[in-house]
Amino acid sequence: MKTFIADTHVKSVTLTDVKSEQIRILFAAIPASLVTILVVSFILGMVQWTVIDHRTIIAWFAATNLLSLFRLYQFRQYRRLPDTEPVGDRWQQRVVITSIASGVLWGLGGYFLFAEQSLGHQVFVAFVIAGMCAGAITTLSSITPAVRGFVVCAIAPIIVKFNLIDSDISLPMTVMSVLFTTMILISAQRLNQTIRESLEVRHQFELAEQTIRHQAQYDDLTDLPNRRMLLATLRQEIAKSDRHHRYGAVFFIDLDRFKAVNDSLGHAVGDELLVEVAKKIALRLRQEDTLARLGGDEFVVLLPEVGDDEDTAGDHASMIADEIRKMFVTPFLIQGHEIHLTISIGIAVFPTDVSAEDLLKHSDVAMYRAKNEGRDSVRLFSVEMQEAVNQHRIIEKGLRQALADSEFELYFQAQYDGESRVVGAETLLRWNHPDRGVVAPGLFIDIAEHTGLIVPIGDWILQSACERLSSLPPQLTISVNVSPRQFGDPSFVDHLKQVLRETGANPAQLKLEITEGLAMADIGHSIDTMKQLKQLGISFSVDDFGTGYSSLNYLNRLPIDELKIDQSFVRDISSSSDNAVIVDTIIVMARQLNLQVVAEGIESEAELDYLKAKRCNYFQGYYFSRPQPFDQFSTEIGPGLKMKARG
Repeated sequence: MKTFIADTHVKSVTLTDVKSEQIRILFAAIPASLVTILVVSFILGMVQWTVIDHRTIIAWFAATNLLSLFRLYQFRQYRRLPDTEPVGDRWQQRVVITSIASGVLWGLGGYFLFAEQSLGHQVFVAFVIAGMCAGAITTLSSITPAVRGFVVCAIAPIIVKFNLIDSDISLPMTVMSVLFTTMILISAQRLNQTIRESLEVRHQFELAEQTIRHQAQYDDLTDLPNRRMLLATLRQEIAKSDRHHRYGAVFFIDLDRFKAVNDSLGHAVGDELLVEVAKKIALRLRQEDTLARLGGDEFVVLLPEVGDDEDTAGDHASMIADEIRKMFVTPFLIQGHEIHLTISIGIAVFPTDVSAEDLLKHSDVAMYRAKNEGRDSVRLFSVEMQEAVNQHRIIEKGLRQALADSEFELYFQAQYDGESRVVGAETLLRWNHPDRGVVAPGLFIDIAEHTGLIVPIGDWILQSACERLSSLPPQLTISVNVSPRQFGDPSFVDHLKQVLRETGANPAQLKLEITEGLAMADIGHSIDTMKQLKQLGISFSVDDFGTGYSSLNYLNRLPIDELKIDQSFVRDISSSSDNAVIVDTIIVMARQLNLQVVAEGIESEAELDYLKAKRCNYFQGYYFSRPQPFDQFSTEIGPGLKMKARG
């Protein structure tokens, strides 16, 4: 998989490498230790000058400080290493070797600068060696072999020398030296352990900090940048594009019908599919492009510098987006399942006069336009799209207020038999808007369905329709449209039973209108729900028949009572042979299945005569009557259930 994003705006956390830090601690002490060695070696040489051969002192002093110069050279080489890179084992080996070499030279100093005839000079040499070993604890304890090598090599020769002179203090000095060495080594070991524990705690803390930072900026599943990191990068790219007068683009990518994959194959397959989708999209991106996942099945691509002007950038971005879309023609193979997937892509071009957040919303708006216009397509954002979104928000807000303020009203459009007698009515929703007046459902039903407001609105419609049934003649039926969301609610049957109990409505007078798409979305659930309601006496009608699946198989399986021929087929039926053939077929098919047929949208006597000749059962349309408020509808039903036709 290619690199998705160059993380230039997030300060990285460099984890502490314990071994490297131990070596860094030792090297950090080198300058001070070299100065100390120079000063102490000079003082020791001067003190022993009168009792030791001058050539021996000069040779030892030269060797000791030549080694110091070499260690200084090593220190300067080490300083050239990057601070963020781990230090290799070879640097530890160098440290150990030079530390042991330094211990050897101090040990040789203790041996050859030992004045056998002067107790004072002997004590001074021992004091200097002991001091150097004590100092080594603070400078070398971060690496155990280095401090052990130095201390042992520095003290062992002077212990040997004390034993060789065979004086009264030889044995006590030997014992004291061994005890001192033991204490020094134990202290060094404890200090080394303290240093290691401190470094390990620091390492764990930094690791936890980096994990938290990573989780805050990257998606757990795909390891792509998340919304927060994307917006930070987008702000930078917008500013850069504005400075350099170059245009970039943002793609909002959504997987079509991804929920069906999760529901049918499980979330494990869905998660693996999302990872593979990320890989596929990345194949078409450049190194400088950014691919992010916002969550769910939503991905965003950020393309900097795709054109010198807005039109060119839009055309180029649309071409790239379409290439990505076409890549999904090849199915995915996930855990043995062949999955066909399409994507919808919305594009927004920058820089504009909007923020990064609003630019992302623009691409989201364009993506939803692509979905609404059939999916598996690419749409470039335009101002008109935003105006539609603004209108959508206004209507949504108004619908919520309408529910709270009881601004909805049911209208009733009568249905007739062949003798022009009223047999029932279809309920039609109207919104009495305080500023716009009466608003027809065509302007707000889709928005209500999309936002989920259709469920409380649908509940209100059922409640209101059932409340009015008791005041109608018992032979009349009231048809109520049921939305897919409402019908699919697991509590729909229980809720409707409760409404019938509360209103005292006769279930035999209630007819529910469902669409072909609703019934086929989950036919098993549809059949089960319909059978439960049929047992109460409720009947069912398939609305807008002929515009959906129109499958004989599902008509046989569904417990329906009636088909409603969509008005698009009824219109101009007397002069359109195509419409006439469709209507004739529906009526004949319904008769064979023992279903009643209602033709809606009748506006002329010629249309009515044709339908009567084909033995259509019931009729509805402006030819007879327009939708009316309930009070007007109920008062206009005359003797014999006649209403004056308006045709």
